[in-house]
Amino acid sequence: MEQKNQDMTSGSLAKGILFFSIPLMLSNILQVLFNMSDIAVVGHFAGAMALGSVGSTTILVTMFTGFLIGLSGGINVLVALYYGAKNERGVKETVHSAAILSLIIGVIGAGFSRNILELLNTKEELLDGAVLYIRLYFLGLPALALYNFGNAVFSAVGDTKRPLLYLAVAGVLNILLNLF
Repeated sequence: MEQKNQDMTSGSLAKGILFFSIPLMLSNILQVLFNMSDIAVVGHFAGAMALGSVGSTTILVTMFTGFLIGLSGGINVLVALYYGAKNERGVKETVHSAAILSLIIGVIGAGFSRNILELLNTKEELLDGAVLYIRLYFLGLPALALYNFGNAVFSAVGDTKRPLLYLAVAGVLNILLNLF
């Protein structure tokens, strides 16, 4: 079976970091493009009001995507530490704690979507559509977290290509599902 983990302890360090980092950078860009694809599809097929509703949530989507990417960076460090120390319990506790936090944030966000958007002064005529979109986003937050945490775990053991492939497939599915 082909070895998927990259050995960063031998060979050129610069080359190793480059080949390790490129899939990570592409993954982060693809995650931001998810919301942009939602906006493009909605704008093309659903009209100006729907586009305004989805667009008015962009700052929240970007903020929570950044939160997940940042949290995943912390998970990456801890998993690498525990994995290197052969501490399986530490790896499991790190991933489970982060997943529970994301589930809690998703539930709270879905419950307070209207309040959050009102605090952001979302226009009244866009509010109902924006609430629907951001609730769906918050309810999907645990799934997004699962990807980000899986990415962190794979990266911690030296595999950044597989998560990029999974995200690319998810991106295509996102666009196809947006059409429905």
